[in-house]
Amino acid sequence: MKNILKSLFIYQEKEFEQPLGKYTKRRLNPLNPLTYLFIAIVFLIGILRFGFVGIWKEMDTRNPFKYD
Repeated sequence: MKNILKSLFIYQEKEFEQPLGKYTKRRLNPLNPLTYLFIAIVFLIGILRFGFVGIWKEMDTRNPFKYD
């Protein structure tokens, strides 16, 4: 799934080097309109799967457009 999202430029990865080694930061691309469609589809599937109350327990509420 990540490879498909990368090929559509929805998902971005950036590698950084620290004194202790390399690490990768990930985020959703805020400039791609497909990203917002992807978020809406994921939200609708989450509601269907977990319900309105359960989706808040399963959802990560951090900003998806910032690098972690």
